[in-house]
Amino acid sequence: MKIALEQWKNPEKQHRVNPMMHAWPKDRTILMDAIKDYGFGGVVTNPSYDNWYAGYPENAREFKNLLAELDERGLDFWIYDEKGYPSGYAGGETLVGHPELEAKGFYMRRMVAYEPRHVKFHLDDESDKIVWAAKYDMITPGMHESFLVYESMESVPFTDTFVETDLAEKQAFFVFCVKPAYEGSHCTHNVSSYSRYVNIMNPDAIKRFIELMLEPIAKGVPDAFRRAKGVFTDEPSLQVGYARPYESWPYALAPYVDGIFEEYEAEYGESILPTLPLLFEGRNDAYPTRINFYRLVGKLVARAYSAQLSAWCREHGGRFSGHYLGEETMVGHVKDYGSNIEVMRQADYPGLDVLCCYPEVFSYNTVKHPQIVARKKGTNGMMVEICPFFHHEEFMKDPVENMTAVMGILYLGGVRVTHSYFSSNFKEYDPEKLAGNTGIMTRAQARQFNRYVGRLGTMLDGVTNDTHTFVYYGVEDVQAKMVPQTTAFSGEETQADKATIALTKAIYEAGYDFYYADWDDLVDALDGEVPAISGHEVKMIIIPGIDVMYDDAYEALRKLRDKGVTVLFSEKVPAFGTVMPVEREARTDFTPVRESEILAELEKAEHTFRLDSAGMAILKSRYIRDGKEFWMLVNQNRQDVPMTFAHDAYEKAEVWNPEDGSVYQVAAGEEFTLQAMRACFIVF
Repeated sequence: MKIALEQWKNPEKQHRVNPMMHAWPKDRTILMDAIKDYGFGGVVTNPSYDNWYAGYPENAREFKNLLAELDERGLDFWIYDEKGYPSGYAGGETLVGHPELEAKGFYMRRMVAYEPRHVKFHLDDESDKIVWAAKYDMITPGMHESFLVYESMESVPFTDTFVETDLAEKQAFFVFCVKPAYEGSHCTHNVSSYSRYVNIMNPDAIKRFIELMLEPIAKGVPDAFRRAKGVFTDEPSLQVGYARPYESWPYALAPYVDGIFEEYEAEYGESILPTLPLLFEGRNDAYPTRINFYRLVGKLVARAYSAQLSAWCREHGGRFSGHYLGEETMVGHVKDYGSNIEVMRQADYPGLDVLCCYPEVFSYNTVKHPQIVARKKGTNGMMVEICPFFHHEEFMKDPVENMTAVMGILYLGGVRVTHSYFSSNFKEYDPEKLAGNTGIMTRAQARQFNRYVGRLGTMLDGVTNDTHTFVYYGVEDVQAKMVPQTTAFSGEETQADKATIALTKAIYEAGYDFYYADWDDLVDALDGEVPAISGHEVKMIIIPGIDVMYDDAYEALRKLRDKGVTVLFSEKVPAFGTVMPVEREARTDFTPVRESEILAELEKAEHTFRLDSAGMAILKSRYIRDGKEFWMLVNQNRQDVPMTFAHDAYEKAEVWNPEDGSVYQVAAGEEFTLQAMRACFIVF
């Protein structure tokens, strides 16, 4: 291993933690000295927000002095792009004088005639305008059913605020209206503000945000973005989904931006208008329309937000990063972005945040989902913002141990850079001048935490998980079932997440690493003589229990099986495709298996390295660095775990312990102990 022991014992600053510093005390250099002394590598920071917004241009110029003071102390910096969060609203300034840039959703109103009638619709005061109106014939088999005939659609003339029409017997009338996406959303359920938010599908909104927040920095400190390690964006989202299950609202919103119906036709070569009701209701025949719609939403967000910001940052010598909302679930990926992976791929460096920093309830998908993007883009891992917010009472019973345990899981999953709201008690450094800078970690704890995290980053710098097992990321199942609701989502659109989370938890805790792969990964894997995804040979693909799967993905799985890849469908084979007609009764090429059978197949696969941990769950992953094989082991249990290893090719190994920086030899079959809530590396 080409890692000097001194570098291992005292990690370089780029591998250490960066505290989030949005406001500095009057004598900020004392706090900078404390940050350095506590072992941190840099900060995430921003110009002062004093006298907002009138004072921002001057504060942006003064930012030059702050950055110079950080440089003098050898501290790196990232630039935070917002006053508060979510990023994009510029502390409320983006919408000042520009209400047309606000986040929007559209909803549906339905009226039915079982005998001829005249209907009228007046727009309410909460809404902006009517954007479409149409009527359809219905068929009512047996009287107890009622189905629309979409081919019968007849558009109805409307104004911005009023529409009326005559309905014949057995006709349905639909009106689609736009309103701000605000009440009950993330806008009103965060810890920053109750401000209204911008439409992240609107390029003009993001252009104005850039002009307000980033251009003043570039003008005041021309080389700031070139010197920065990255630009940190924070939780932009569409705001059409409701945040809390205990609230109910009158409007079920789908994402909207002016021109979205025309964009749909340009993307897919057909109008969405005849099937527009299927976004809000319908049977299985709604799946293609919904999937196409939410894929388009993802592309529009990616184009307007992450691609535009990335291009601006690159033009100024920097790179765009940060994190998005709801990394844990595919429901969040669709609700908040249409297609989160599409949005993240347009950023220069992927990221995530962790609010649940308690290992017993930590969701592995928090890191495994963004890892999809790091793998596809080939980046050196990704960044994380740690912020112990959820399960806070449990977390605070042993905060340093809990946070340290989660760090091991994060780095195992691909994190390489850490930004932190996990606070330190800087008052200890200077009780008088830093009296207000209190926090959780003592100086000694912060120094140890930084050494530990720094050693994880040092060992894993530039390497990727070396696994041949892939689990299918079936987001199309969620998109197909995504029907706007008047409260938080909890219905059939969550089933794919439930199945995937349960299955991957069992796989991971049995000691098997995996990557997620989506439909285009499977198709691309067929290109070479040996199936491979992002340079990793594919030996096994596991599909969680989903109902809807891209037809191209299913066909790719058939061909991959013919090439020798083990393909396992958990519990069921998807019965629906993504083009009409959607029923796929002929999908009999595979027989579904139980979770226990999947674990048995994983155990049967070739394993040159074996670990005996007496039945205790140890997470692990294989890597190659400088031609050497090594494994990362993570013990998230609250007790030390004695273990032994065996390897087909090696009788001895080195244990690199990030807790104390020690390196020692251990023989195959010789017992060694992995400390509770810690990780280590086994190097061959």
